[in-house]
Amino acid sequence: MTDRVLRNSDPIDPDADVRAELTTRLSELRGRQRPDAVVEASRAAVLAAVPRLRSAQARLARDSGGDGRRASRTRWGARDTATVVALLLGLLAAGLVLPSPRNGRPALGVDEAAMWVGLCAIVSAVIFGLLERGRLTSFLLGAHTRGAARLYVVVGVVWTVVFAYVVGNWDEVDRYEPARAMTGLVLLGTAVAGIAALAVVARRRDRVALADPITAAKDEWGRSPGDVDPLRQWWAALPSTLTPAERRAADRSYGVTLEVLEGEKMLRARDARRLRRKNPAAVWRGDTG
Repeated sequence: MTDRVLRNSDPIDPDADVRAELTTRLSELRGRQRPDAVVEASRAAVLAAVPRLRSAQARLARDSGGDGRRASRTRWGARDTATVVALLLGLLAAGLVLPSPRNGRPALGVDEAAMWVGLCAIVSAVIFGLLERGRLTSFLLGAHTRGAARLYVVVGVVWTVVFAYVVGNWDEVDRYEPARAMTGLVLLGTAVAGIAALAVVARRRDRVALADPITAAKDEWGRSPGDVDPLRQWWAALPSTLTPAERRAADRSYGVTLEVLEGEKMLRARDARRLRRKNPAAVWRGDTG
């Protein structure tokens, strides 16, 4: 390790300062997730390659109280996963019995499908209902999306079409044993009524929530203007503040970063190849995808 530091500090090497800076940070970088380690290392390399940036970056980091790796936003949570499950169940209710657009035939006949359709629909409606209490701050259907009531209306319309289809094809039901099909139809009708009521409730709750200027200012991803990290903005704007010579040094430091991380087995060869094709400025602002 001592030999490596001495070699990286060779004054003949124009990138010696960059290598030495990265070498001192290796233990810290190993504790990061790989994308975060790449961003942090590439930024440290730029600051070593263009020393005049250090004071501005340090001052902004101190004032913003962050590291600028990503802007805050509403995050995906368990409620969002449950929302997807509820939506899939709701769509499954239609897929079981409505004719396929490909061949014009349903997956199951009305007699076989009615109970399963009703169960899928009522379970979906119950899940949506249970999620409503904390929905306003969720990622997919939070008040900032302004879409919960519309989704419930669409699901309700789909279920209404299914209900009409089942009733219209009731002659397929075994008239001697209609109990299962009848139970499914009742459950489906209850689900339609429930989702319609939920749409009304959701619309009212969203209207109240959006009266708050902070909530109303958020975009569809749950971000508001105040969420943008000034340090992240600084990194995004960095290329435009560099002289041609500084930009060449900064770009070279990015290549050195990937070389060091790959040499230390912190970056797989295929990831290093992919990242070499990226614009260094994209990685500085936090994009390693």
